[in-house]
Amino acid sequence: MSTDVARPAPAGYRFSALLKALAVMWRSSGPALLFIVINTVVQGFLTWLNTQSALSFGFLVAVLVSGISVMALYAVLTSCALGAVDRDGESALGRVKAHAGAFTGWALLQWLLVLLVTLIHPVLVLLVAALTPFLSIAAMDGQSNALAVNFRTLGGKFWRWLVTSVILLVAGVIYFLLAAVDVFFIKGTPAAIFFWLAIGVVAWWLLTAWTLVYRAARAEDAGES
Repeated sequence: MSTDVARPAPAGYRFSALLKALAVMWRSSGPALLFIVINTVVQGFLTWLNTQSALSFGFLVAVLVSGISVMALYAVLTSCALGAVDRDGESALGRVKAHAGAFTGWALLQWLLVLLVTLIHPVLVLLVAALTPFLSIAAMDGQSNALAVNFRTLGGKFWRWLVTSVILLVAGVIYFLLAAVDVFFIKGTPAAIFFWLAIGVVAWWLLTAWTLVYRAARAEDAGES
């Protein structure tokens, strides 16, 4: 007699993936909140050190530490998003450990594209973000060609992707304006703490929303095959 326990079906959405994400993201709140706080402390401490010279060894070390902290947060939040949607009981940190190499490689590629388009025009960063929303999710999900899966998901859920991207573009502009106000009135370490806490929570929410769309597209692909 089998003793296997059936796992719940992945979470789905009807009207809005963004609204559904607000409801399901809290299923993996422990690791997500922990690493948001850890990254905020790291970034706040680096801001407090105030290593501004690009020619100093201290500045280069600070950039490296900051990058590692952000990468770790990115990986954990992506894993938490998958866990919240899939409801598979897999440890968020265990998933990160299993796919850390592939995830880091694809994430670095995404960041490199962001850097390159920034040299052309900063607005193009939004285009890269809009065209690769499923890249990190596919990498953390163990897909060998995460970029191909990203574009296949985008094509399969084109209208959902388009509407969600437009909403996020408008929200991004509003957030940018609020961040500018924050920097104007709040400076230094307090501003860094506020910024990274907000970025962490928003990124967690958006990754969960995109994971809902990603998992729906993967389910449709599986049904057609």
